Amino acid sequence: MMILAIKDLTVRYKATRYSIAHIKDSVAMAELSRHFLQMEKESVHITFINRKFKEKVELLLRKELEKFKKTGIMSIYALNGVNLDVDEGKVVAVIGESGSGKSTLALAILRILPENAETSGDIIFGGESLFKLDEEKMRLKRAKEFGYIGQGSYTYLNPLMEGAFQIFESSLVAAKDLDEASRLFIDAIKTVKLDSRTLLSYPEKLSGGEVRRVAIAIALAKNPRLLICDEPFKGIDPYMAMQLVSTLRELKEKLKVTMLILTHDLPLMVEIADEIAVIYHGIIVEKGPLDKVFSKPVHPYTKGLIGALPDIRNPEKKLVYVPGEPLPRTIRYDFCPFANRCPRSDENCLEMLPKLKKVDDRQVACVKADEFLELSPIEFWGPYLDL
Repeated sequence: MMILAIKDLTVRYKATRYSIAHIKDSVAMAELSRHFLQMEKESVHITFINRKFKEKVELLLRKELEKFKKTGIMSIYALNGVNLDVDEGKVVAVIGESGSGKSTLALAILRILPENAETSGDIIFGGESLFKLDEEKMRLKRAKEFGYIGQGSYTYLNPLMEGAFQIFESSLVAAKDLDEASRLFIDAIKTVKLDSRTLLSYPEKLSGGEVRRVAIAIALAKNPRLLICDEPFKGIDPYMAMQLVSTLRELKEKLKVTMLILTHDLPLMVEIADEIAVIYHGIIVEKGPLDKVFSKPVHPYTKGLIGALPDIRNPEKKLVYVPGEPLPRTIRYDFCPFANRCPRSDENCLEMLPKLKKVDDRQVACVKADEFLELSPIEFWGPYLDL
């Protein structure tokens, strides 16, 4: 049964030259600073495999420059029509590079986007539109039905409270009475395997992995219908990452927790995920069963991601890479945003923003997917790269 359905979700941030000073995300800040400078100098340098797209993109950028000069506001399109379904009891991993829109997707589901964000589309959770709920009803859903593990666990744990208090506070908000809250609290700390030292310590005394475990316990203490993990492996060492993978796998296998994991750690998802959704430049470009996507990627970007993974069983394996860089996010594209990096792109890729369509045993957002369905990553990318 489907528990979450995201339909044509678009998120646009409005930024000024002054607002970037308050953005802590280094990737986003660097991109904004670069585009502000380029707009002021009216000089934009974009890498294109196919030069025929250059004029179209530069025209769109010039239009945005004129708007910026008149209003002093720049638009940053974080999501550009995301469509994604999550079935109850399943683990869906959203894979993408930094800046692809993963964190924005998580915040949009929870409806905690910053004030400068504008949204369109819809998010259906449990058969109910989240965008149509008033703030009080949405607050109750966040308190009782959603579990959230953010990137910077240190920043949302209360530095003045021990871990045990924060976990119990979460269970108390979600429970009907004190007995249920106590049961949820005990179940959460047993599942995450927290010891007494960790429970009775303040966040600043804990390691990155321990903080992440406390964050998971806080999320589980409310017995959520959906657990959202935004870059859960960020900032922790490989040993702690594997321990966290083991914990998440146990949640999946024993407790049947429905999870949406947003990460760029593709290899770790082999241990947990049922389905993979690859996000690029704010759209889902490929979605399907994990084993199918890994063994036979279809979208050119997915072929690049899978083809770049080393194989310890085959040290002689040739690795591919995706040349170029993503297009500026200051434009809402009405064509394939991967067109500037794809060696197979042509005029058909300029006609519309690609929608997910059924190809083989998964969904792919590419108008030419049928043409290179059977090509492996090295067969697709090899002829265009200096390997």
